Amino acid sequence: MNILNEIHSLFVLLLALFTLAATFLALYSIANAVRLRNVRISWNSGKLGGYPLFSTLFVLSSVAIVIASFTYNVEQYYSIFGCYAWMGVSWWIASHLASKTYITDHGIVKNINDPSQTIAWHQICDYVEKPKSRGSDYLFMYQSLDDGDESDRSLIRLELFVPDKKVPNFEKIVALKVGKFLSPVSDIPFDIKTLE
Repeated sequence: MNILNEIHSLFVLLLALFTLAATFLALYSIANAVRLRNVRISWNSGKLGGYPLFSTLFVLSSVAIVIASFTYNVEQYYSIFGCYAWMGVSWWIASHLASKTYITDHGIVKNINDPSQTIAWHQICDYVEKPKSRGSDYLFMYQSLDDGDESDRSLIRLELFVPDKKVPNFEKIVALKVGKFLSPVSDIPFDIKTLE
């Protein structure tokens, strides 16, 4: 056997495995997004105009490569480039859904694929708001729901940027859910980085 054929076969096998893994990750993210109940507001939190940076760049590159392969009629690479395009779309769907922030009746979901970035309203002990040019930074302090010793619980922080157009609705929901026992501190200047 030729070593180049073996390397090519290994490459195609790895590409197929990564494409399959990206598909399962996209399906997992879609299932998590569908399971969310009573979503009041949501917004994109990605770095590229609200969309995820790296997966968007990967999808655009794969689409450009697929278009180039059709333009230059390289039929032997259609399946390989098709796998790259499918993997890119799957990765984009997973990262887009994971980077969205969801505000529900039950709490804040900053990443649907990471339970540690999900907090229930009753866990919040304190919060601070800092208005910025295109929105507001919120810092929520909360206790975990671990079944450990009550006196041994430490506070955990969750930083959240809320865009300008979502701030009024977000403030109404926060006031309704935690405003009964907490009030925001918004007129005092502070730096979120120093609150560690």
